[in-house]
Amino acid sequence: MAEPPVTAGTEAQHRPAVLSQPAVQRDNFEAFYTREMRAVSVFLMHQGATPYEAADAAHEAIAKLLPDQWRTLEHPRAWLRVTAQRCYWRQDDCRTLPTDPVPDRPGGTCPVAEVVLTDTQQQLVDALQQLTPGRRTVMAWLLDGFDYAEIAQMLGMTPAAVRQNICRARKDLIAILDLDQGDAHD
Repeated sequence: MAEPPVTAGTEAQHRPAVLSQPAVQRDNFEAFYTREMRAVSVFLMHQGATPYEAADAAHEAIAKLLPDQWRTLEHPRAWLRVTAQRCYWRQDDCRTLPTDPVPDRPGGTCPVAEVVLTDTQQQLVDALQQLTPGRRTVMAWLLDGFDYAEIAQMLGMTPAAVRQNICRARKDLIAILDLDQGDAHD
């Protein structure tokens, strides 16, 4: 049965991911795959990936997760994002968009078709692409529901550096999206 498309950035998809809590049930990989493939694709799109690049990197990361690491990782959600992010960064910049339709996965749904962006979310993705890579990366992690300490841990940064990058990214996004309400700042 095909699942309805999920809107990127919904609260259900971006619940905080507390690293100290068990992130998933270890015996239900199918549920983990269904939930995380969409979430990781959106996470990578926030970093500038096209839907096709995001799906490729997410699938490559899932392939690395199976079969050995799935049951042993303490934080598979965070591990999956770090690995998918690295897979995306390694992709060839000259890759062209496929001209053939993306094949359906077993079950009749294509992960790329599962990611639906509203106009506002597409504006956010476009604005995020104008940020520096470091700011774009921390914002993608923040938008995916991770807190400052978790982001710092996953990216090998200090929490202060994460906070500063997020603060600067927010200021940049306000300017890019023209959200400044005309406050008097001579």
